[in-house]
Amino acid sequence: MTGFSRAETETTNGKCSGEARSLNSRYLEVSLKLPKSAAAYEQRLRELAKKQVKRGRLDVTVKWERSGESLALPTLNEEAIRWYLDVARHLKETYGVKGDLTLDNILNAKDIIVYEENSMPEGALYGCFDTLLAKLNEERDREGELIKHDLFARLEKLQAALSEIEHRWPSVVKRHEETLREKVQKALQTSSIDESRILQEIAIYMERVDIAEEISRLKGHLGHFRQTLDGADEMGRKLDFIIQEMVREANTIGSKSSDMFISERVIQIKVEIEKMREQVQNVE
Repeated sequence: MTGFSRAETETTNGKCSGEARSLNSRYLEVSLKLPKSAAAYEQRLRELAKKQVKRGRLDVTVKWERSGESLALPTLNEEAIRWYLDVARHLKETYGVKGDLTLDNILNAKDIIVYEENSMPEGALYGCFDTLLAKLNEERDREGELIKHDLFARLEKLQAALSEIEHRWPSVVKRHEETLREKVQKALQTSSIDESRILQEIAIYMERVDIAEEISRLKGHLGHFRQTLDGADEMGRKLDFIIQEMVREANTIGSKSSDMFISERVIQIKVEIEKMREQVQNVE
């Protein structure tokens, strides 16, 4: 599910701020952007994120701003200065190199001025991160309720179409039987075909086009889907599997039946299932 959150945590040393964004994805992907001083905590933060978010792409950015009172000032690396002076003296005495080491030379040398890293307090980091994920999940929960409402509405459409198929099917069976009986009677009048053999073939054909079992299984999948939606556990992958079974039964009903009315209802069912499949990709 998608979501976005911002958070700030004030401390005596500074301010921790961050943003979290989640996008739809079939699997969990976590991307963290942290201050250098917080790099040691990255793995632990990833573990915390995986406990809060089970599915989707999660991008979290955390920044740290040190307060003016505690702002670290640059310092001189006197040991490095002495090293540069010793090297200059050695070059003059040993190789007769001419020239003077000036203030500009020294200040522009590497590692002469050292900046203390504005380290980020561990408590501020975890507090900001927890707040970000909590707010993000509030947004995701709101979207989840909308998705749930949409899925229940589509379930009602599926149930209605399936009920029409179930109501229509007996008359389709009866028409099949009547058509076959007429053909059998004509065959018996014009040939010496064994009647029992013909009746056996009729039974085989009727079994091949019978969709009662598929209707029953699809009804069961609809009930299972509804029950899973009403649950409180993680359901995204489970709903994925149920939809796969629903598609299988709908395809079988469509392939078995040659009745136009039933075929139209099967198309409606498959359209709704496909829309549900797209929505389920957003569900944890």
